[in-house]
Amino acid sequence: MDKSIQRTASFLLLMILLGGCAWNKQQESARPKNEQPILQGEYFITHHLMTEQGLIRTSFAEQHTYLSESLGLWMDYLIRKKDQSSFDQQLDVLHTHFSLNHQLLSWKIEHNQKSKVNALVDDLRVVSALQNADQLWHKPKYRTRAVQIAQALKDKAMFKGMLTDYYDATTNQTSHTITLSYIDPKAVKELASLHVFTEQMVNDQLSILKKAPRQKGFFPKSYDIAKKNYSFDKEVNLIDQIYTAFYAENCQIDTSSIMKWLKTTFHQKGKLYGRYEFESLQPAVTYESPAVYALLVLYALNRNEPGFALDVYQRMKQLQIQDPLKPYYGGYMNKKDTHSFDNLLPLIAERELLNESVIQ
Repeated sequence: MDKSIQRTASFLLLMILLGGCAWNKQQESARPKNEQPILQGEYFITHHLMTEQGLIRTSFAEQHTYLSESLGLWMDYLIRKKDQSSFDQQLDVLHTHFSLNHQLLSWKIEHNQKSKVNALVDDLRVVSALQNADQLWHKPKYRTRAVQIAQALKDKAMFKGMLTDYYDATTNQTSHTITLSYIDPKAVKELASLHVFTEQMVNDQLSILKKAPRQKGFFPKSYDIAKKNYSFDKEVNLIDQIYTAFYAENCQIDTSSIMKWLKTTFHQKGKLYGRYEFESLQPAVTYESPAVYALLVLYALNRNEPGFALDVYQRMKQLQIQDPLKPYYGGYMNKKDTHSFDNLLPLIAERELLNESVIQ
């Protein structure tokens, strides 16, 4: 081969290789830097519970039910994952499907009909998610929607200056009680940062949590605003207790006694049950709850106890279908059915463990 032709061919080959390398680098730089892997639980939710419209089914029941609880938890997860496109899809779901005329959210959609009742805990969770979205992505639409919900809570869902469990638009009546596990201090403080609540109003709400009496280290279930008294359940519901303890920690309330009981019981038995008899502290049910374990993971992380969080996480994962050949891969199943709550909370806990580098 002529040397000049050989040099030309070599030059062209070099240019092709360099061009290929440059194209690969462009492709790599085009990928979002914060792109996160899809977790097993996320795969299950998007493939088995989520509809084409972006709604999350509560279960596999033939008649689909959708909850604002699921919407808020999924938005919470997407914030932790920093997935703006999916978050914006859920904001559309909020507008299209859950928003009521007074701007509160319907707590349930069933038979294609929106309930006229809201749920304080879900509305607060969505407000908090929207505020976090505003801080992450700086788009006015997030804060605007948060203000609308916050203002509606102030206008409709309060009794004697206190937030209550729900407002019923059908009867124009507001609950006279507040469930302690609904009082998320960070979410309540967002109502002030949105200039809807004053600092005094925030302090009034949090005082219910701060003044709550304890029995055997456990928190009351609810507070009656009209009667000014607290009520305890006959059973210890771990979902309620761990949520309340988690929020109490954020109010600088000592929760070491309940955490000690949780750790001792877990380490002795290797598991926790969903409910316990209050008097004997013996299990009142025979089931384990993935949501209980997920909340305990978040609570342990909040107390800076990553070792215990990891122990609980490992037990939680044993309840998940991790075989990719199984039809409900990634799900937390109860025989042939499931519940969105028992899948969304474990997903949030797992993402938080990743974010905190407790797992990889």
